[in-house]
Amino acid sequence: MRASRRFALASLLASAHRVFPDVAVTPIPPLVDVTVDEQVQRLREIPDDTVLDDMARTFGEVLPPAWLPAVDAPRHWLDAYAAATLDALPVFSPRWQRAQVLLDLEARRVGASVVRGCTDVLLNTLHPRMRYENGVFWVPAAREASFDLGGRRLALVPTITGRGGVLVGFDLPDVVYIAYPVPGQASFEEHGVTHGDADADPLSGVLGRMRADLLRAVGRPVSMGQLAAATACSPRMTTYHCDRLEAAGLILRERHGQSVWVSRSARGAELVDLLGS
Repeated sequence: MRASRRFALASLLASAHRVFPDVAVTPIPPLVDVTVDEQVQRLREIPDDTVLDDMARTFGEVLPPAWLPAVDAPRHWLDAYAAATLDALPVFSPRWQRAQVLLDLEARRVGASVVRGCTDVLLNTLHPRMRYENGVFWVPAAREASFDLGGRRLALVPTITGRGGVLVGFDLPDVVYIAYPVPGQASFEEHGVTHGDADADPLSGVLGRMRADLLRAVGRPVSMGQLAAATACSPRMTTYHCDRLEAAGLILRERHGQSVWVSRSARGAELVDLLGS
């Protein structure tokens, strides 16, 4: 992108706080799709006072140096940010288009999970650092805080990003949103997965190849040793992946004598039925 526009993105990239004002990152609105042109137009229409109020609400009295340009010249910063977005669009568009199959698959997975009453299992599969337990959803954040939905809707926003690309927003009056990496990106990008490949093995696209193989292998109870041998996985890695599957409520482990036996839970069986055996 042009040098005259890069400073706008530097505010986001250099922010050590990893806390961002709503004017920069909040999806608009998070419950429906919007075009890049609509997002750019929104940026250009935000009043200067809204930027200043948002910065004060987000950072308080001590403003991080990286955000000074946005406060000193809100209109110049917004225009540069909007233009930088358009500069970046040609680079990101091909990747976004290739990943549409993953986004469509994720939309079907989320919808089916809600209809089947498996929302608790779903929330435990969104990201390794997200956990749902006893009515509380734990998500990675820059600072520790507790929020109540208070009647607001929870919106899940799958995104095309790296594994660390998690964004949570609790400030909107009608919705709390959680943006997370859409499952299946790694194999999609590295191995050139096509539409047919992704549809052929959606369970691997959601859980990853190894965890999908482990979940398939425990259709009947097997010992941890048998499971490691059957999936050609080391005992240590088998234990690690089983820990994650158990935390998501997809498998059960029971000790019999000196052996630990693994089997699918009811939720795990539902997920295999939903995404393919």
